[in-house]
Amino acid sequence: MNDYLLYGAGGLGIVVALVHGHIGRTRLLPPLTGIPAVHRRVLGAVFQLSTLYWFVGGLVLMAVPVLPDYLPRPFAVYGVAFLFFSGAVGNFWATRGRHIGWVLLGLSTVMAVLGA
Repeated sequence: MNDYLLYGAGGLGIVVALVHGHIGRTRLLPPLTGIPAVHRRVLGAVFQLSTLYWFVGGLVLMAVPVLPDYLPRPFAVYGVAFLFFSGAVGNFWATRGRHIGWVLLGLSTVMAVLGA
């Protein structure tokens, strides 16, 4: 059961990352024409960096169940759970709870911790 929670948490993290990256690149970042180009590039890089973190975090959670027993499974799971949790808190704070991202990252955090 624990492994299935980790697979689910990792899969959800990957889906959130892919949707985040696609929507950001196609709908959020292109309309930013009133700011200097250097600021658009920095904003785009930071935006996609969070996408990369969530994607890699999802891959790590999905890989943990098949790792050898001598590797520190809880360290990897709790590290990624902290990454997802901090993303959820930041999303909730920035959007005042009006964005579904914090719910999905929070759900993935809970699933990861329960699967540890």
